[in-house]
Amino acid sequence: MRQFLTVLKFELGNYFKNKSFLLTTIVLMVLAVGIIAVPGLIFGSRGKTEKSAEQAVEMSEEQAGQWEEVPQDKGEQEKYALYDVNGSIPDLSAFASAMGQNAEWLMCGNENEVEEIVNSGEAEAGFIVEDLLHYTYVVEDRSTYDTLQDTFSQAAAMTYRTKVLEEKGLDPSEIEALYQTQPESETRILGKDSAGSYAYTYMLIMVLYFLLIFYGQMIATSVTSEKSNRAIEILVTSLDSNSLIFGKVLAGAIAGLIQCVLILGSAVGAYQIFQDGWGGLLDNVFDIPVPVWAAFAVFGMMGYLLYAFCFGMLGALVSKTEDISKASAPVIMLYIISFFIAIFGLNDSNGILVRVASFIPFTSSNGMLIRVAMGSVEMWEVIVSGALLAAFCVGAGILAAKIFRFGTLMYGNPIKFTTALKKIREK
Repeated sequence: MRQFLTVLKFELGNYFKNKSFLLTTIVLMVLAVGIIAVPGLIFGSRGKTEKSAEQAVEMSEEQAGQWEEVPQDKGEQEKYALYDVNGSIPDLSAFASAMGQNAEWLMCGNENEVEEIVNSGEAEAGFIVEDLLHYTYVVEDRSTYDTLQDTFSQAAAMTYRTKVLEEKGLDPSEIEALYQTQPESETRILGKDSAGSYAYTYMLIMVLYFLLIFYGQMIATSVTSEKSNRAIEILVTSLDSNSLIFGKVLAGAIAGLIQCVLILGSAVGAYQIFQDGWGGLLDNVFDIPVPVWAAFAVFGMMGYLLYAFCFGMLGALVSKTEDISKASAPVIMLYIISFFIAIFGLNDSNGILVRVASFIPFTSSNGMLIRVAMGSVEMWEVIVSGALLAAFCVGAGILAAKIFRFGTLMYGNPIKFTTALKKIREK
């Protein structure tokens, strides 16, 4: 135990003294806070402005459905050229209000005049109106986000409906109120709300993915680097191989967990401060239930340890750092399969694929997390899956220690995993 603690303390010191590790952590924390804070400030100020504008143009219930002129924003007006062939729009001010625009209409006598004004840049766009159901939209360069034509169409359609209803002696406000009437309903979810938990489940899967890929490679690189500079020869002869491999792997897990907590904690803390600015938009991301956190902590960390032991033993089978990518490719490919199963499983958390994956140790870290967060799972299933994953972690650790001791003293070309297993059996 003393040797293990010595190795653990030394490896953790290497992580926390590493400038790139500290810089990466600080940068990601600042970035997480910035991503939450800046839009929160922008949305917050915009929300106040929109609320003030809505209050300024709100109509009384008696006026609802009638196109009457309402107070408009005192900001800069948008200029639009208009050629109303048959005088179909009786009140241009009310029509602009229906569009939600603070518009200044430049009246034209023919189509050419509309095009000339738009071409000269005097007007942002132009409209040639034959009647309320037929018009031509004139614009110089139409952007991808141009919604002016849709806005004009909606206002024209509503004006047309109001006109027809009035001609038939019907009250437009009553008709509008009738169409706006919606049935009242409530939702009673007996199991899990998959739609509501999708966002944070996806986030946790991505966190686990980057944690494993990044720190798994670091563990393999650390083992190979010590082997290439012959420092490992001193270590394995003075320390127990179990203490070495477990110390390295657990140090990487602790360092990764601390970094993950700091970054996620910064984002969660920033969201608590700027939550009003977001208007609850990210509640589905950061409002994570305790059982989901527990599943992430248990299955996520055990899954990380399982793959970390694999990275450690593969790092011991090569003598050069440039061979690490090739040696660790099978492990990375195995986890990518698990990752894609998780991504597809987000859309069917109770499907057979996710159910099977939740009991396979190499995929259960993602599979069981999805079932706990989004699907239906029995407690005995969680216990069985956790026990299998824990057993594989212990087995992988013991095997990694044996291969670590054998492989670190073998130099030259990379050693095949099957060859290492054969040599261990012979001993």
